[in-house]
Amino acid sequence: MIYGFIAVRFLNINIDIMRLRLLSLLSVLFVAFGASAQGARDFKINEIYVAAPDDTSGIGYKDEYGESGSWIEVANTSYTTRDIRSCYLTNNRAVLNKELSAPERISMMSLVPKGDARTNLTAKQRITFFADGHVNRGTLHTDFILEAGKENFIALYDGNGVTLLDSVTVPVLPAGYSYARVYDADSEEYVWVEAQPEYVTPNAPNEVSNATDDKIKQFKDNDPYGIAMTVMSMAVVFSCLLLLYIFFHIFGWIINRMTMLSRVKAIKKIHESAAKVVIMAKDGAETKGIEMENYVAAIALALHEYQGYTHDVESGVLTIKHEHSAWDSKDHGLRQQPVHHPVNTHN
Repeated sequence: MIYGFIAVRFLNINIDIMRLRLLSLLSVLFVAFGASAQGARDFKINEIYVAAPDDTSGIGYKDEYGESGSWIEVANTSYTTRDIRSCYLTNNRAVLNKELSAPERISMMSLVPKGDARTNLTAKQRITFFADGHVNRGTLHTDFILEAGKENFIALYDGNGVTLLDSVTVPVLPAGYSYARVYDADSEEYVWVEAQPEYVTPNAPNEVSNATDDKIKQFKDNDPYGIAMTVMSMAVVFSCLLLLYIFFHIFGWIINRMTMLSRVKAIKKIHESAAKVVIMAKDGAETKGIEMENYVAAIALALHEYQGYTHDVESGVLTIKHEHSAWDSKDHGLRQQPVHHPVNTHN
């Protein structure tokens, strides 16, 4: 009975440890999944300017060599720092073919190289790439060009060459116009509009009449005293706490249920083992420990080995012979007695 109690107690401790490990693992996976759900998906194509063949103004935006032309602006729409390195830009619609492998698709796209601090974008920051076909000029240059007077397809892919982050088809634009992604307060969603030359803003928020790509600015204009922001923040916090309570309540119920089932199965096995031990003990008591067939087999085997001289002949005497060595000599362990020399007092 004592052994059964100890076994059940030990089982309970192991189950509790497994429960804590499972809870920790699921928490880590939940956080990791939440973080990975964002990442590169926060990058959005934000504005495109297609320069005509005789237009080198680029609306005042120039590259490292003082030259300007067509460009593509990409925005980090998140509230944390993201690095766009290793992503891909392309104007080739063939990359949308899902039958393509990742290497085949990558061969059709322009890589954003590593090793340039400019690709590390802070919250809401933008980066502009020059679509001039001169990748040898640096990180911010693509291997393709945008053609004026016709539609231009542009896509942004993740570094794996499979995940499409964003894409847009730029219509034929009037000279000096750009194609901008802005937030429309009326429809409460992002839309693409043709921006007049005075609204062309590389590396800056897009704003066209009553539309802007900056929700924060729009919200500030509508709520100058921050009352709505305070109410929304408190609502979000309490909603999150309520969701967490519901999640952990349900999760705890599931874990308790699983633990209970595991304990029932384990205790059932212990009872089955105990029942087998009782049966064995009862049988042993009736046959005085060993069944008669086992007695007969053991005696027969002993007689067979004795008559066939297969057993080793041993005297049964153990001899211990003492051998003297310097290690056990007591002389080395005794202190030497001092020698007395009498002093001659007559000299």
